[in-house]
Amino acid sequence: MFVNQNANAYDRKTDTYIVAYIDFLGMTNRIKGTDRLLVMNKLYNLYAFSIKLTKDIEIEENQDIRFKIFSDNIIITKSLSTETEQRKRDIRSLLMCAGYFQELTVSDSVGWLLRGGISMGQLFIDDVMVWGDALLKAYYFEDKIANYPRIIIDKNVVDEITDNKQLNEYLRQDFDNLYFLNFLNDCHFCGEMLMSGFRIMQDEVGNSIDERTYQKFSWHMNFVNSELDRKNEKKDKQYRLSRNINN
Repeated sequence: MFVNQNANAYDRKTDTYIVAYIDFLGMTNRIKGTDRLLVMNKLYNLYAFSIKLTKDIEIEENQDIRFKIFSDNIIITKSLSTETEQRKRDIRSLLMCAGYFQELTVSDSVGWLLRGGISMGQLFIDDVMVWGDALLKAYYFEDKIANYPRIIIDKNVVDEITDNKQLNEYLRQDFDNLYFLNFLNDCHFCGEMLMSGFRIMQDEVGNSIDERTYQKFSWHMNFVNSELDRKNEKKDKQYRLSRNINN
């Protein structure tokens, strides 16, 4: 087998992209568990539905969003225009897509937590491979920085959207001053399905919850409750998540 080493034989090059790298929490145990086929099918259906929905939404910017999936990791990419206003629309498209994916995952559709990172930079992506510093930075935020079930947003993205009122609503600043994705920005009156999703999480761990899992559950509950309060959508008890995660 011969591989042509002549660089001039190829026209592949990187371009400017915004990239989300997402990983599911607790998936190793699920893959090893007795319900692993159920988990695989739930994961497959989540991926398939998210991809289809993204393409079905009649927003021009959504049409070239690309997904790369391997096991329990997903990469979502969107090329960025050099024109200022179009570039903001491109960024919004990726944030909306990643946010909806997280919303589906934590709600009663699936009932799992995830974490991730979003960054901008140079990237090459096709059906064979994905390559570039944008991916490396997004992965770094997921692997080393996020810790909690949140999608950390790189400062290079934050700096481009903080002056835009609409896009700024996708940002939340945490106790450690890091910015993360407000995945509930486009979700309204979703408290009940979020509560049902949280019950699925509780049922999965049962009474074997450890300190690290408790920490992640607590962070998730606090964020959801704060956003429902902000939207003034928590007037009824059905929109509240239990503060006692052992009940």
